[in-house]
Amino acid sequence: MGKYIERIHAIQLLGDPLDNAAAGTTGDITIYLYDEAGDILYARGTDVPADTTSGYAKGCLFVDTDVAAGTTGLYVNVGTNTAADFDAVSDA
Repeated sequence: MGKYIERIHAIQLLGDPLDNAAAGTTGDITIYLYDEAGDILYARGTDVPADTTSGYAKGCLFVDTDVAAGTTGLYVNVGTNTAADFDAVSDA
């Protein structure tokens, strides 16, 4: 019962799938959040979108789920919504 009570307040995001051709990746991705313009704000997949891919908001967070242990899987779009440029986020 205790676990159920703890989880009842959690938010579960199921996401929208996007095929790799539209995502600018080699594998399909899952989108969890869009901005008011319809650009992607938060997504995950097995590889980071290629630079110059459109549709990702500036500041978009992307989680690469296929990285080695000890390697960051979090990336941020430092480009624009018309030409993404994802850089790894590190604690250094």
